Amino acid sequence: MIGLILFSVIICLYVIWMWLVFMKNGKHKLPPFYPGFLPLIGHTHLLIGDGIGLWRTVKLFAAEAMKQGGVVTCIFGMRVYYLITDPEDALTAANACLQKHFAYDYAKPWLGEGLITSSGEVWRRHRKLLTPAFSLPVMLNFLEVFNSQSRKLVDKIKVEIGKGRFDHIEYLRNNALETFCLTAFGITGFEDKHFIQKYMKAVDEILSIVTQRFQKFWLQSDLIFMLLGHKRRHDKFVKIVNDMSNMVIQRKKTLRNNGESYTSDTKYKPFLDLLLELSEDNALTDKEIREEVDTAIVTGFDTSSSLLSYIMILLGTHPEVQDRIYQEIKEIFTTDRDVEKEDLQKLVYTEAVIKEGLRIFTTGPVTLRSVDKDVRLKNYTMRAGSECVILLFGAHRDPVWGKDADKFRPERWLDPSMPANPSAFVGFSLGKRSCLGKTYAMISMKTFLVHFLRRYKVTADDSNLKLRFDFLLKPVSGYEITLEERV
Repeated sequence: MIGLILFSVIICLYVIWMWLVFMKNGKHKLPPFYPGFLPLIGHTHLLIGDGIGLWRTVKLFAAEAMKQGGVVTCIFGMRVYYLITDPEDALTAANACLQKHFAYDYAKPWLGEGLITSSGEVWRRHRKLLTPAFSLPVMLNFLEVFNSQSRKLVDKIKVEIGKGRFDHIEYLRNNALETFCLTAFGITGFEDKHFIQKYMKAVDEILSIVTQRFQKFWLQSDLIFMLLGHKRRHDKFVKIVNDMSNMVIQRKKTLRNNGESYTSDTKYKPFLDLLLELSEDNALTDKEIREEVDTAIVTGFDTSSSLLSYIMILLGTHPEVQDRIYQEIKEIFTTDRDVEKEDLQKLVYTEAVIKEGLRIFTTGPVTLRSVDKDVRLKNYTMRAGSECVILLFGAHRDPVWGKDADKFRPERWLDPSMPANPSAFVGFSLGKRSCLGKTYAMISMKTFLVHFLRRYKVTADDSNLKLRFDFLLKPVSGYEITLEERV
């Protein structure tokens, strides 16, 4: 009797689940299903694991979506997910679905309603207010800092010459964080290097925790998250990163109170100066300022330093590419002078290397959105109430890139017809929510590569590189390089 009741309950649950998943709002045909579908849980079991396993799964999702024409369906719990790699459909989805997926809510104790995590009117208002801080005139005013910081890093890393393989990532991260503080915030670096290391570790840990809450469905319950001790650990790291943003804001306020506000011949102001002026005008609250500072810090230093680390590995693995970029630098810079704004447009192959590096190692390989209305793609209509996963990594492997899409070949960017679809490059995300800091990233990375490559030759091997996905693409092993000083 008990067995019959249990069986009946399971059947009822299955019928309800089938209705919620397939029949509710089910007027539009679904794309092909990703393999591995199971009753009641759908594809949820494919997400369980660590960051290394998740990255493997993301690549499999992308491969299957491309095989099926650019879109596949997954079922996670009771939610329908559209997984998209087709560049045109990805752009359509990105512009139509501005509401961030609920997974980003797990970062809100840290980032609040900052540009990454907010949606709706809050995001629109903040985006409009903050866009001027990342304009080209402001970025060009930072060239002096980009040059001096690049020289500083080049000098600091010299101690690694002759020591064989070493981890270059920490050098890049420390320098990128200090550079961002000097430029976007207008404050000097921090003397407490131990605190900086704690901050960077805290950022990594929070990103890992946020990813795990999405992967492991039981952790999505606030109660279970707390009972298993994850919340206490999470809160400890959030306090560390909030201490950093509070310190940044307080230092800037002190400078402004001492009459050291930003002055320039441009009407645009750097990020933190703009934020504080908006606060004085009551356009932003103190809480909103801290949230945007937290958001800016992590996006401003972590993504660009990660990409530079991958570019170093790629250049070390492909000496012919390294030789060509070095020749371009030598032709433009006949002396050991700084990079000037007129040089930026001349660094054509250098820019190609940066873009190709970002295509191969898409630092933010996935973006998730909620579908709040029916959205027409080329061959399907996404149902309102579903979810959308835009596989940026997959868009960078789309057939529009040619048969060698998996290969690192910067020369493809010198062909005016490549990519065949301009929407296929999504290195700085895409659509209306694309990265505000892409100009900052390009100028700072070009400047660094000029200073670094005219002094050093790098050797590496990307065949042993192992990666994990914690919202950002992070290296786990095989990422060391060796340095040789040029003569």
